[in-house]
Amino acid sequence: MLVGRHVALRRPTGQHDGTLQLFRRTNEIRAIRNQPNFAITINPPLPHPTRRGHPFSHHPFQQHAKPHDPPVRSRILWQFGAGWATADANDGNVYASTSSLLKLLLLVHRRVVVSGTSGSGTVMVDRSVRGGHLDRMLTRSPHTPLDACSHVLTFEAVGGACGQSHVLTSSADPFTAWVSPGVLPGENQNVRVTIYTTEAAAAGVAHHAPFAQRFPLTAAKVRLVLGLIAPIILDGQAP
Repeated sequence: MLVGRHVALRRPTGQHDGTLQLFRRTNEIRAIRNQPNFAITINPPLPHPTRRGHPFSHHPFQQHAKPHDPPVRSRILWQFGAGWATADANDGNVYASTSSLLKLLLLVHRRVVVSGTSGSGTVMVDRSVRGGHLDRMLTRSPHTPLDACSHVLTFEAVGGACGQSHVLTSSADPFTAWVSPGVLPGENQNVRVTIYTTEAAAAGVAHHAPFAQRFPLTAAKVRLVLGLIAPIILDGQAP
């Protein structure tokens, strides 16, 4: 596990929001800050180990666990007015891998703290429509990004919600975009899909225009990645 290297988290104004870094303290690993409440738990139990079925697949964090990049539990969150903080002791998400946690913290900082991120609005899609295309996406390994994506980040919340973020862009792109399917407790069949992007809105396109018209480069990547599901998300097509 990589400990010591770091990524500085800064806003466009230059304000420093700490560093994305792992610290080793005796037998403990901490993230962001070298403080006890910022410790992460390696190979934690799943929040709901006895439920009948995981929304993505059969306990994928254990089934696909990587010894060199194990699942972790973290209570770290961003709190407006306070910066990086931690949730209550009994709260905290479980991430499919340590790298999932670190990458998701980067996206949280980008979306919540750094201005310029736009969302598509959430669309609910039955995972079985169009031949189960969405279901196949969700039941693959939590470490395998969708085709043409650079990364995937997967988590399960203590309340039972499960989510993924597939990063649509790479360092070669002038913006960052990702698509996030998620499942709430008791809604295993229905998947909530949201797209986020830092792409600048197209010139001359009305603010209330559809997401695909305002952010055409992001929409093109979404169509490539989501395939049969993309028209439902982007164009409002009936399933």
